[in-house]
Amino acid sequence: MLHVLPLSVAADGVFTLSDRTEARARYPDPITNALALDIDTLMDARAVWTAHNATYTLAELPRFTLVDYNGPAIQPAFLDGLAASAEWRFPRVQIRVAEAASYGQLSIESLSALPAVGTPTPPANPTGQPAPLPTTNLVPPTSQPLLYGSSETYVGSTLLLRPWTILGRVGYQIAGGADAAAQQFLPLQQGPFLEGTADDKVGPRDHLATVTTDSETSFSSGTEDLLFSLEEQWRHDWSRKTETLLAAGWYVARTRAAFDAPDEFASNPVAEAAFDRQLGRGTNTGELRADVRLAPFINRLTGLVDEQIRGSLEASWTHRRFKLRAFASAAESTQQGTTTSARYGTAEVDAAYKVSDLLTFDGGVRALDQEQNGIPVTGSNEPSVAKFSQGVVFFAMTIRPIKTRF
Repeated sequence: MLHVLPLSVAADGVFTLSDRTEARARYPDPITNALALDIDTLMDARAVWTAHNATYTLAELPRFTLVDYNGPAIQPAFLDGLAASAEWRFPRVQIRVAEAASYGQLSIESLSALPAVGTPTPPANPTGQPAPLPTTNLVPPTSQPLLYGSSETYVGSTLLLRPWTILGRVGYQIAGGADAAAQQFLPLQQGPFLEGTADDKVGPRDHLATVTTDSETSFSSGTEDLLFSLEEQWRHDWSRKTETLLAAGWYVARTRAAFDAPDEFASNPVAEAAFDRQLGRGTNTGELRADVRLAPFINRLTGLVDEQIRGSLEASWTHRRFKLRAFASAAESTQQGTTTSARYGTAEVDAAYKVSDLLTFDGGVRALDQEQNGIPVTGSNEPSVAKFSQGVVFFAMTIRPIKTRF
């Protein structure tokens, strides 16, 4: 995983170039039903310029994947990514403008790291709350690379009014198949979103926060979703290294299967419980994080709002140059047996050794298992089920040949 570069106030700018190349052996291949070998490489060319009260970032993230190169039908896929952001800091206000976009061939059948290596690190949360655990989306039922495009543009702000911290983010997102052939498996989704948090530090170790998440999404398949959720969070610091979070609230969703179709409404509770614990000291450090959440999620394959229960667990241990990390996530629709319900889980174990600042090796295993219900086949009342399972053994090398100031 790419590290966050430390930048001093005196530094005008830093340019870094890094590359992570991963060799994979996966089974089974959905075409040959045999062992398949893949190569995946992701380059990160990043420039960060820091002034007294501003930070500007520009990153190019090209990714090349060669799927099943030991088989009869080699499938190359090239996906180019771009990330740009600007952040201005004032005594009580922070403003951030960001854009992240990608376009190209996306290989579905070869499981990449979770989260994707090279993904820009999100900005730190001013309230001190850990970033959400990574998760994964359903995989489209196809073995061919898809022409994929995505864009997320947003403006965010942080207002510090002790003991209150007010965070807001508004933007527009597009993601999915970029042509008609790809949209048969992965519809193109687009629409605005709004996120807001009012965090009140009610004590030395306690925070109460009101959080709202709102979005309007339309799909190339014709589905339209309007989703609004509101929840109350309580975060408690049991010690300097231990934190828990409890949350409860409600959501309202409106769904249309087509532009002229009738509206369908759903309203249900949301809830979350999270635990974060840092371990060890000196050369032996670790972290344990867990999260369980009941909430609505938009199914990227069907375009419908699906209430799911999700659980994630992440643990890491670091000793000098060696780091061991394990991650697992599982989710299922609360209403199983419908034509749109889903069930899936993923896991990854990774061991890394940092030879130097220029070179890191890592390797491990990852797996995915999922079920996605669909329209019943002719002559049956039971929903059809699309299944996808895969196991991967991988070995990777990360090099960082350039780090220069400008």
